[in-house]
Order: sequence, then structure tokens, then C-alpha cells
Amino acid sequence: MDNGPVYGRKGRLGAIVPANNSVIEPEWWSALPDDVALYATRILAGGDLTPQAVRAMEANIGRAADELAATGVDVIAYCDMVTTFIMEPGWNETKVAAMTASTGTPVISAWTALRDALAHLAVTHFALGTPYPVAIHALAPPFFAARGYQVASHATLDIVKMHDVCKISGSTLTRFAEGLDRSGAQAVVLLATDLPSFAVLADLERQLGCPVLTSNQTLLWSALRVAKVEAGIAHLGRLFDR
Repeated sequence: MDNGPVYGRKGRLGAIVPANNSVIEPEWWSALPDDVALYATRILAGGDLTPQAVRAMEANIGRAADELAATGVDVIAYCDMVTTFIMEPGWNETKVAAMTASTGTPVISAWTALRDALAHLAVTHFALGTPYPVAIHALAPPFFAARGYQVASHATLDIVKMHDVCKISGSTLTRFAEGLDRSGAQAVVLLATDLPSFAVLADLERQLGCPVLTSNQTLLWSALRVAKVEAGIAHLGRLFDR
């Protein structure tokens, strides 16, 4: 008699999702391999994207991780990238290690997922795009430079209200990415877990002629790896081909 779970026989992914985010769960569900399940816990976030709002949201991460661990997931993903630039240096690594130790479940973050994806594709020089307000976007290039990456160019859509990022259309995202100066860049990196990208990612890679890495794509890739789920997902770019 099979006493295993009815759902998620091959893998059970847990996601800590900012409450304003209406994108990452539908995008992941659209691409999950057969017999892989997603379980999400939300943490309160809303209003304008400010350092104060991000710090208030971060205070709920530990509680959310405990809830997902109680579900019995194979991996917990903290699905917010902007926290990386707001919190102190090394916050991601410290927080991920602490939550892994406290829950007994492997934990990844949007930054550790992107870091590992860049290493997997041997990318050190990339063009960067975000939807963040100008003041927060300005924190990103120095963050990457301090970690040995070369940012060929960078630009932002300068969206202030959290609820507006999810409204970015595929055509708008495509034009934005095409407008980045890719001279010498090995890839294009597009940040934010509430930035819709899955529907245009493969076409965007073909048009740009280089890998495109997004927050939701790299998080899914990393979560599946940690859960030991082997999956090639054709429409999610070169990251899933290798």
C-alpha cells in the first residue's frame, strides 16, 4: 500500500511570498513538472516600495518559514529580491542559514537562487533591469559590483506602488529588456518576483541572443534542484536546458 503523499510525490516546494505579489504562484504553477506541488505562505506587504515597508515585511519571515516546514515541504524559498538591497550586507546568507537550522528544511532566497544560476551559466557580466523606484534600484549595481560582477548597463521602470509591478505587460517587458545596452554582456538579468516574465522569456532570449535570468525563473530552478527534481522546462530559457 502506498503511504506517500497524494500531491507532490516527486517534490513539495514551499514559498514565502510578499502579500502584494500576485505573480509568482501562477507562474510557478504554469511550469511545475508533474507530481511537484507548491505550498505558499504570505507575509504582509503593501503600499509604496520603501525600505521601511521592506523591513516591516522581513520581520515575518521566520513565522512563515515555520508554517511551511510544518507542511512538510522539501525546500523553502523566500521569494523577495528587493530585501537583498535593503538589508545589511550578508543578510541573505545569514538568514537562509538560520532558517535552515531552525526549521530543519533547506532554505533558499531570491538572491542565493540568482547567485547560483549565474554561476551555473558562468555569467559574470550582465545587463540589469528592475521595476524598482529609482532610489532602491540605485542600490543594486553596487551590490553586484561588491560581489565581483560587472554590470554592463542598468535601468529601471521606476514603479513606486507595489501593486503596479504585476501589471507590466509582456510587450512592455520585452521593449524594456531590448533597450538595455548589452555590449559585452553575457546575459540579461531582470529582477523582482512580482514581475511577470514566464510568458515571454523564451522569445526574449531568442530576440536578445543571450540567456535571460529572472527572479521567478531562478527561484524555481534553484528550488527544484534543492528538492532533487530533474526537469527541463522548455519555455523558461537556457537555464533549464543545462
